[in-house]
Amino acid sequence: HAWNHRDRQPLPIAVSSDLMEEASVVDQSVPARSSGNLIARLAAMMFLQYWPLGTWGVTFGSYIAANTGERGIHAFSGGFVGYSTAAGAIGSLLSPVLIGFLSDRYVSAERLMSLMHAGCAIAVWQMSQTHSQIAFFLWLLVYYECFSPACALTNKIALRHLTESSSEYPVVRLFGTIGWIAAGLFIGFAWPAMTGGAIETTTVPLVIGAVGNIAMAVYCVTLPRTPPQLKSGRIIPSANRDSRDLFRNRQFVAFLVIVFFACAPTMAYNNYGNVFLNDHHYWHPAALMTIGQVSEALVLAASPWIVSIVPLPALFAAGIAAWSLRYLLLALASSTGLSAPVYIAIAIHGMCYVFVYIVGVIYVDRLVSPTHRGLAQGTFTIVYAGFANLFGALSVGYSQSRFLTPEGVSPPPYNWTIFWLIPAAQCALTAILFVAILWRIRAAARLRPT
Repeated sequence: HAWNHRDRQPLPIAVSSDLMEEASVVDQSVPARSSGNLIARLAAMMFLQYWPLGTWGVTFGSYIAANTGERGIHAFSGGFVGYSTAAGAIGSLLSPVLIGFLSDRYVSAERLMSLMHAGCAIAVWQMSQTHSQIAFFLWLLVYYECFSPACALTNKIALRHLTESSSEYPVVRLFGTIGWIAAGLFIGFAWPAMTGGAIETTTVPLVIGAVGNIAMAVYCVTLPRTPPQLKSGRIIPSANRDSRDLFRNRQFVAFLVIVFFACAPTMAYNNYGNVFLNDHHYWHPAALMTIGQVSEALVLAASPWIVSIVPLPALFAAGIAAWSLRYLLLALASSTGLSAPVYIAIAIHGMCYVFVYIVGVIYVDRLVSPTHRGLAQGTFTIVYAGFANLFGALSVGYSQSRFLTPEGVSPPPYNWTIFWLIPAAQCALTAILFVAILWRIRAAARLRPT
């Protein structure tokens, strides 16, 4: 059983008996809180994990647009900005599980993460040097094949070493958000102030990102050692055995299904939120949307207190419901012309992101044995960053072709109300499904003989 930290009652989560024995040993020998030095080292890890991508992840669309068709170096075709967003999803479909499995059985997690960031550095440097659209896209895929498993490994390392993961992990993860914000401020404000020129349409952010990945690759070798917890063996038989063990956990599998349906609709806001704000002529849309990052940081800072009084499943359900509310607010704004619902929709980003993605990481850690932590986190990453994002991108692209910019219709109707109501309904149904599944699990646990 995993423990509900609010009332110290066991949740009905089936794990191995050796995990129970390990938990009893930990309770007797490990201090109640992690040391400040450990938290600082892990916070720096999160900062350096997200800072490199933050330097170019927002601006590389501007670089592509500045070199599309007859502009710039003529490297890209029209529409490539949109197509390139699929690279993150496609690049997350395999490597997180493979690298997670290797970290469980063969190689220390911090060493694997160092290799992943070295791969990121090579990929993003090649992106900055190539004048070929095909080569740029292939190197972008390589980047995400390295970056996505690195994200899963940071989660594994943090959850492995933190004593009170439910309250301490959100604090550590907060510095990932701070790293992303700091990178944007460095590229958008600090660099122009130092040099006197903007660089958002150049390759300079890509080069800066490559340097950041190199710095992270070096820092990884200084992290707390996180060796495999399972005995090594032949790769294919071991992979088959670990996968069977993991997917026999019905609650874990059910949760992954919920994660897929919960995260797919998020692509509507991620891909079209800025488009909506520009279409309705809001003041500085990109700057306006940073309210969401501030909200995210505030909710992360409050998470240790929140998770101490609210069970993780309830928080996850609230996160899905917050996404539904966000889309309903955007639909209301588009149908009435009111601006207040838009500001609220942006401001609740903290609940939307933290209660789904960050709480999801902690919940996965509760559902599985520590010996399969890397594989479980890698699978979770594949589901939300790979399959869900890919399906979500395709589905919202279809919605765009039907309700926003249908072919042959001029001027485009931009029927934003229906466009936003579709993901609102999807999120609401997913929240109801998750609550229903959780209720059945708890009911079955009460009927199970002790």
